[in-house]
Amino acid sequence: MPRRFGISRPTVALGMLVVGSTVGRLVLSRGIDAPWIAPDEHLYGLVGRSLVSGDGFTIVGGEVPYYSFLYPLLVGLALLGDEVASGVTVAQAAQALAMSATAIPIFLWTRPLAGARLALLAATLTVLLPGLAYSALLMSEALYYPVAVVAVWALAACLRDPTLGRQIVLLGAIGLALATRLQAVGLVATLVLALCMLGLAERSTAPFRRLLPTFAALAVAGVAWFVGRLLIGGDGETLGAYATLSEAEQYSLADIASSIAWQAGAVALLTVGIPLVALGVLSWETLRGSEQDSRTRAFVATALSYLVVTVVEVGVFASRFVDHITERQLLSVAPPVFVAFAVWLGRGLPRPQPATSLVAIAVAASALLLPIERITTRAAAADALSSIPLEQLRGVVSESTFAAVYAGTAAAVLLLGVLLPRRVAPLLAAIVAFALAACSVVASRELSERSQAERQSIFAGAPVDWLDESGARDVSYLATPDRLWPSVWHHLFWNTSITSVTRLSGAESPGVVPQQLVSIRRDGALVDGADEPLEVAELATPTTLVPAGEGVATIPPSEEQPGMTLWRVEQPLRILQRVSGIRPNGDLHGGDAALIEVFACGPGELQLTLLGKQGLPTRILVNGDTFAERAIAPGEVWRPALPSPPRADGTGRCVYVLETDGLVGSTRIEFVRAG
Repeated sequence: MPRRFGISRPTVALGMLVVGSTVGRLVLSRGIDAPWIAPDEHLYGLVGRSLVSGDGFTIVGGEVPYYSFLYPLLVGLALLGDEVASGVTVAQAAQALAMSATAIPIFLWTRPLAGARLALLAATLTVLLPGLAYSALLMSEALYYPVAVVAVWALAACLRDPTLGRQIVLLGAIGLALATRLQAVGLVATLVLALCMLGLAERSTAPFRRLLPTFAALAVAGVAWFVGRLLIGGDGETLGAYATLSEAEQYSLADIASSIAWQAGAVALLTVGIPLVALGVLSWETLRGSEQDSRTRAFVATALSYLVVTVVEVGVFASRFVDHITERQLLSVAPPVFVAFAVWLGRGLPRPQPATSLVAIAVAASALLLPIERITTRAAAADALSSIPLEQLRGVVSESTFAAVYAGTAAAVLLLGVLLPRRVAPLLAAIVAFALAACSVVASRELSERSQAERQSIFAGAPVDWLDESGARDVSYLATPDRLWPSVWHHLFWNTSITSVTRLSGAESPGVVPQQLVSIRRDGALVDGADEPLEVAELATPTTLVPAGEGVATIPPSEEQPGMTLWRVEQPLRILQRVSGIRPNGDLHGGDAALIEVFACGPGELQLTLLGKQGLPTRILVNGDTFAERAIAPGEVWRPALPSPPRADGTGRCVYVLETDGLVGSTRIEFVRAG
């Protein structure tokens, strides 16, 4: 092949592919407001910042369970600068490069099996996966994708020629994968299963004997890990944050079986099906002992084993924790399948019967039997980007039309793989590439829209670092039921001035973030479980709650959540007033009731400004008794002032209830104390 400056054309094309993919993914990421998936992304960012600053696995000074080491470190290094937003951009660029660079090991793996041209095809399909959109988010998939592919490639090389050097490389690759995500423990099972398949293909036990040093090293490493985790934190800490996975009584065999079937269908969607048929055909020839090429035998044993083990591993996990497919944990399965696709095309589409038909039927069944109503939801999109086009299609056509289009498309694609004449084989590659590329564009656009909507819901257009911009240095974030729990993670990520998190009794826990549970006493004191008052100088609260002090900064409400205010509180810390039941825009709907609590309630009056919208009766109750009632005409303003009960002596709580039969607006709800 002609060369210029000693570099072959395929190598130049590979470099252009990696650069082009990196730039393209970075451009697509510009519209995505990361972090978006709470608390996953925020946790990696916060732990990463702690790691690079020397504070270990901590958030706001408190220890958190071990998730992984390498990925938080990568994000932490990107966030070293003063500007968090710039750090996110650096992380997105690094991740786009890392995921795009997965094309390199796939090209090197495929070239000796199928030639340079088809190796470029496999590499191209590797960077067209919709899952590369995760490079725009702070997700461990961005690093695990290339690391896991390299580990599987190293395993295939080791199976073919298990020199001591290659076994050392394999062990190092498995170690890197484990340091990136504990899901990589499945690589050990992959090694065992691959050896079984290779032994069956070669009708020999020699593959096991040749890898005894690797098994010995893995055994020693496993014992060392187990003992180390026991010494660190006891039996419950051996799996770190994933300790709950070992609770076998929580699993159901029926749920596991159905979940594994779903994940198999997810792989069919992820790879567009036809490459799976290619792997199935190659596996049939290999396992029946007909494959003559040792490199192909090693590759097939590795690719098929990794596919099976990963689907089972993810299926078992998802059976308990996820009620839909979790494609993002299956991403690294696809590149080896694309290698099989390239090898199959290079051999002229061999389609032995009945094996090819049986494989195609199995692939089609896995896709067609997916619970479409559960995987085409907004909740599933974050875990399965390939389902986003299906969700959008389902939203614009009838259920019967969608079912017909989905089933017809799946059947047509797989029939092409089985029946298409060899002379037009490039059409199969074009179909797969086009489907992946189109899905990638749709998924990236959807991520952009949803992340922007989430950012608007949390911050309502205000600067995300509004607390830091106010000059605050030691803020306690008070989580209440009025705002959704992801708000805690978003504020922690963007505002380094938050040094502690407190959670009001009744509010949903934000997860592993260190937090102190508090309650409001009748005299307004914010106290912990031991009835000890909370001691903080700066408090960030929803606008539904008013402490004694000076409001320093505020962000407006969004359509979904009330605004927030930063308070420089008086000591001792006291809550004066709390309002619940009012919509973020100030409206109260018929059938709802707004509760207004005044703490340390003494002489004074509750002053309201209510806006008529439907003209139906609105009532105000004081300590259970109706105090005032009016049908506020549309456009009319009612400004009632309700004196505190005669027995209010400043030590107890006054409770006011606002009810309406229709729709009424409010612009002011404030208890004004006498004197």
